[in-house]
Amino acid sequence: MRHEFRMMVGADPGGVEKVNAVFAEFARTYALPEAVRRSLNIALDELLANELSHGMRGGDAGPVTVEVELDQERLTATITDDGPPFDPFRQAAPDTTLSVDERPIGGLGIHLVRELMDDVSYERRDGHNVVVLVKQLVVG
Repeated sequence: MRHEFRMMVGADPGGVEKVNAVFAEFARTYALPEAVRRSLNIALDELLANELSHGMRGGDAGPVTVEVELDQERLTATITDDGPPFDPFRQAAPDTTLSVDERPIGGLGIHLVRELMDDVSYERRDGHNVVVLVKQLVVG
């Protein structure tokens, strides 16, 4: 059986909290395992915070759409916006062997998203950025 929700948030700081609240209820309703819930929550936090604070600046910024789908094998989240083209996964992974003082600022959040999710992808589709995150429920 498939379960899903879809919501749109504006380019404002409260958008992340709104998504978190809806996802928390969804996760409780469908008894998502804690590790899966936590992984997707952190990934959504990171990507939405970046999107809402960097990618969607300006008065003409449209909404960000978040779609979450659950089936028996996986949890999939799709984040869509009409901001300028930007592939967050194109960035090289940060060198975590460097000290904090030597490391350039930025990139750790996306690195964390890659580590927490089983699959991440980006595509530019019909003038929109589309990011897809997948977390497997069943370990093969």
